[in-house]
Amino acid sequence: MIYHKDKPHEWTTLISSGKVWKDFFRPFEWRAKDYEFQSIYADLFKEIDAFKASNKVSAVDFLKSMTVSFTQQSCALEGNTLGIIDTQKIWNSLREKYILENIVQNWNMPLPEPSSLSDKEENEVIEIRNHLIATYYLYNALYGTKKDIDFDDIKKIHRILLKNTPMENAQLNDDDFFDNRFQREFMPRIGKFRKLDVDSRVSDYTVHPFPVEVPALLESLIQFRNKKVPDNIHPLMVACRILSAFHHIHPFITYNGPVGRLIMAHYLIHNDYPPVIFHQINKDEYNSTLFMSQVEMDSTSLYALVVVNILNNFIKIMAY
Repeated sequence: MIYHKDKPHEWTTLISSGKVWKDFFRPFEWRAKDYEFQSIYADLFKEIDAFKASNKVSAVDFLKSMTVSFTQQSCALEGNTLGIIDTQKIWNSLREKYILENIVQNWNMPLPEPSSLSDKEENEVIEIRNHLIATYYLYNALYGTKKDIDFDDIKKIHRILLKNTPMENAQLNDDDFFDNRFQREFMPRIGKFRKLDVDSRVSDYTVHPFPVEVPALLESLIQFRNKKVPDNIHPLMVACRILSAFHHIHPFITYNGPVGRLIMAHYLIHNDYPPVIFHQINKDEYNSTLFMSQVEMDSTSLYALVVVNILNNFIKIMAY
């Protein structure tokens, strides 16, 4: 942590503002490569927007129809091994046996037992169940009431995703290898921003901000998200930068990926674009595009991945 013995208050204020990290990585600024990508892919963007204008199925309805695929692919990127068939069975059981609207309206209700949804490994079923419910919450409650997302929404999504998981239920004992500081700081952090420094599991060159910087940086991300898109920047590029910046800020100890992808989906459907479903994309490829965007400050590989995905999703919509 940066500290100056003569002016501790000024330095604390500077660090908590997030300005040091933001000025170095510049996640919310548009660069020459961005404008170049917009120019090179102009025809493809026009094709996507033509699909959007003539679309007979709304983006939010498409997300509803693709809840299972969206969930399965998002969880697969986190290491979940359940396939599309198992995810569909869990979704069918949820809808047949439970009233999802009641769950969304009363989060104190116990969630369906994983054994009532599937005979697969319990923790993986819980992860799929929670992501399905979070997606339902996104398009059934959050989308209908709010265009913008705030801190409470982000924290609520995180709480839904980690409900009944080992991270929420863990009871650490003296034999655990975690030190006391970890026990104090990690255990209460479900649905709360982290209080610990974190290292990237992707690359030593990926530097996440200090915990004290997180609130200010997330506020900057929300402002970036809600800002009017420049005429020469396509909304899909904004969506990519939202995802990349959220990953980079890493506001929670764990499970930032699914939260980021849900926030990205919310932005896309509010702008009448279908969500990104990372079909046949492995974790290494996904992380590579994020590394380039965050560390090399070159988001073009992420843009290309998303633009092709959105175009294919529009083609699927038109085939309905």
